[in-house]
Amino acid sequence: MTLRGLLWRFAAAYVVLLIVVGVALNLAGASSSTGGNMAALLGTVAWVCMDSAKKNGRYFTPEEKKRAVLGMLVIDMAIQAAVTVAVGLFAGATGLSLGPALLVLLFVGVLHALVIWFFVGFAGKQHAAAEARRNKIG
Repeated sequence: MTLRGLLWRFAAAYVVLLIVVGVALNLAGASSSTGGNMAALLGTVAWVCMDSAKKNGRYFTPEEKKRAVLGMLVIDMAIQAAVTVAVGLFAGATGLSLGPALLVLLFVGVLHALVIWFFVGFAGKQHAAAEARRNKIG
């Protein structure tokens, strides 16, 4: 699987999972979906990385890892920005206050960057451990 394929799969799966988690939390009566959003991000990152490793028979090189993390972060922040604007407009705001919106996106961006970076590395360690077990058994 190419890096471009991984990023397309990440974007599609992340959007679908955010919608599913959002609807499920709303039906359950949850007032906040922050935990659900983070779970969607974690699950999507781990799934696409492990799937890529399985299809390619190896994990990312250091350069691929940097590009994967950066690509996932750009996609994530584009989605977060779109959701921020949509929520503001849905709430009846006549205009978007740029300063507070950018501060929220910066805060979310830093947290999500750390999560993506950590879980891309975590998925790599899981793949390496699975390969070691497979080689030891076989």
